[in-house]
Amino acid sequence: MKKVDLTKYGRQKDPFFFALETILLEDLEDDLFFIWHVYGAVIIGKNQLIDTEVNLEYVKTHNIDIFRRLSGGGAVYSDEGCIKYSFLSKTHSKDELFKIALHKIKSVFDSIDIPVVISGRNDILYNDKKFSGNAFYRNEFGSCLHGTILYDTDFETLVKSITPSNEKLISKGIESVRQRVINMKDVINEPIEAFERRIETVLTDDTYILTESQEKRVFDLMSRFSEVSFIEGFNPPYEYAHKKRFLAGTVGVKVLVHKQKINDIVIYGDFFTLKDLEDIKAKLLGVMFDLRSIINGLTDIKIEDYIIGLTNDDFYTLFMEE
Repeated sequence: MKKVDLTKYGRQKDPFFFALETILLEDLEDDLFFIWHVYGAVIIGKNQLIDTEVNLEYVKTHNIDIFRRLSGGGAVYSDEGCIKYSFLSKTHSKDELFKIALHKIKSVFDSIDIPVVISGRNDILYNDKKFSGNAFYRNEFGSCLHGTILYDTDFETLVKSITPSNEKLISKGIESVRQRVINMKDVINEPIEAFERRIETVLTDDTYILTESQEKRVFDLMSRFSEVSFIEGFNPPYEYAHKKRFLAGTVGVKVLVHKQKINDIVIYGDFFTLKDLEDIKAKLLGVMFDLRSIINGLTDIKIEDYIIGLTNDDFYTLFMEE
């Protein structure tokens, strides 16, 4: 696997790396890996709504950026003490890429006799505490898995950035985070830069350098991921809202109804997707806002082809009052 040499670019905001993934996937011939160097920011999943995930008052007061990534999953806070990385591959299999990438990350810890365990679909644990989470997306060119390693992250800022503005909840949140997650710096006992070099040494055996053309395309494209319209997404007024937890993750709908028909709909949550949800939205616009009409409107749509692990029957329950 080749390491993408990003030395000349130094520390960048997250949109640089979103653009880099996009351009490298377009040109992909061999599997690639690279480590991000970022500033503190809140990163929300592709299908999340900012106002339900982020403590807007706190991040604004503390000048913390908010960005939207290309993959699904939940909101995270990452800073200079968090190691972020990307695997790019021609494989279109989500399960295969998760298996390959997470075992590669685990192999770095195996190399220094630190016992870590892959848990569930996308986490890695040490002593039953999470230190790595990962997310996935794919397009016509290939697949990307990107993730984080908590190394020396500020847990207090993490909790305050992505929880409601309530001091009691924040206090409990910080305590809960310290019980459930762990920074690996004290376990590994070496500077973050040294451990990053170790990761690259274990995982890669060659170097990939961006061409001048690729570099220009990356810097041109990163402006798109910095636009307010992309980051905030479209969150229309709504008359009906319902959110539930499934095996696929949290899934919610917000629906604007006009003359008993669906005038607009937002599908949001921390799930992973395989296809753009606009296809589902297009099928529902103009449909009568009742369960039978919604089911009929989605007759030729298989929801699990779009949202990983969610069935049509699961999705229909979002339109049933509880």
